[in-house]
Amino acid sequence: MKKKQRMREARRKRRILFTVLAVCILCLCAVLGGIKLKQAYDQKQEEKARIAAEEERKRQQEAEERRKLEERLNVQIDMDIYSEAAIVKDVQNNKVLASKNAEERIYPASMTKILTLLIAVEELPDLDEKIQIPVDEVLAEYERGASMAGFQPGEKVSVKDLLYGLMLPSGAECCTALACRISGSEEAFAEKMNERAKELGMLNSHFVNASGLHEDEHYTTVTDIMILLEQAIKNETFYEVFTTRSYTTAPTAAEPDGITFESTMYDKKSTLEVTDGEILGGKTGFTNAAGLCLASLANVEGQNYILVTAGADGNHNTEPFHVLDAENIYSQIGAAIQSE
Repeated sequence: MKKKQRMREARRKRRILFTVLAVCILCLCAVLGGIKLKQAYDQKQEEKARIAAEEERKRQQEAEERRKLEERLNVQIDMDIYSEAAIVKDVQNNKVLASKNAEERIYPASMTKILTLLIAVEELPDLDEKIQIPVDEVLAEYERGASMAGFQPGEKVSVKDLLYGLMLPSGAECCTALACRISGSEEAFAEKMNERAKELGMLNSHFVNASGLHEDEHYTTVTDIMILLEQAIKNETFYEVFTTRSYTTAPTAAEPDGITFESTMYDKKSTLEVTDGEILGGKTGFTNAAGLCLASLANVEGQNYILVTAGADGNHNTEPFHVLDAENIYSQIGAAIQSE
């Protein structure tokens, strides 16, 4: 009897023990589950806080960028310059920052060659093609005092060398050779120039020749040249030629080592100084009627700007007032942005 009682007592104690263990396990699971829930909750809160902080940082960054853009677009530029006509544009933000007599008719002189170059790279994709320098036409240009790259009449020259000869030393013989190759004559090429100018939106321009030699009916505005250059630099080949400072051609009959060209922008200044920026490329021009002209592209504080100036007093023997105007205006932009 006592033995049975002891066995029942033992079973009772085991049941109690199992019950206590089960309760403990349930409690432990509840505690662990609570901890995990708390951890998950804390992680969600931390993630929300991180996202909120990141969004706030982005809002502040965007606000700062808008403020800087507003200041950049409203930079004040003093247009008391040597040139009689000028226009400067922020290319990325598509805004004209300042202008001076921008719609008045000017003679473009060798800035004409920007359009000649653009048409040439559009019409002649084979840069290795050889083109003969016309004899009679080039001799006539030489007699009129046109600038030359150094190729000889009758010589065959690659399209590539003609493009650089057109742009860097401003060679009229290169323009004539390309014009005759594309259209058969310079007169016919001038018609193509006028057609292309209209397509580009140059509504106040008329061209008579490919090089910019003075003619009363060969005219434009600094606004139209700005429109032209802005579209032209989108062409990869044009951009490469336009932004090159120096280039050496293949050997020629007169120059077995080739002819080395350097941009006419550097004729009087070997270094162009721009506050927090640089002039990437440019095309100068000069005739007595046109004065000193320059269409240029610069990068200031990481953004591209186009400046076109015309009608500065001076000549090839004076200070390069057109280049000084470019340094001045681009530096004003750089200085204004630096002070933000």
